[in-house]
Amino acid sequence: MNYKIIPTRQFEKDFKKLDKSIKKRIKNKIEEVAEAPERYKHLNYDLNNYSRIRIGKLRVIFSYDLETQELHLRKIVFGHKY
Repeated sequence: MNYKIIPTRQFEKDFKKLDKSIKKRIKNKIEEVAEAPERYKHLNYDLNNYSRIRIGKLRVIFSYDLETQELHLRKIVFGHKY
């Protein structure tokens, strides 16, 4: 049950800034997340409908829709500033 991956412009902009090795790690992790995004950490307060994954010091903020089977990649956060 793979979800369709849909990146936002902000995500693509952040992704272009990264090194090749980190890009590869992020791609692998996103493919893993696309199989079952509901099992990853959900965020609170202002980011209530979002989840996150951690890759080294980076965080990838995403949301998903169970009905349409879509995974929306929102942003890459550098460090722990979200």
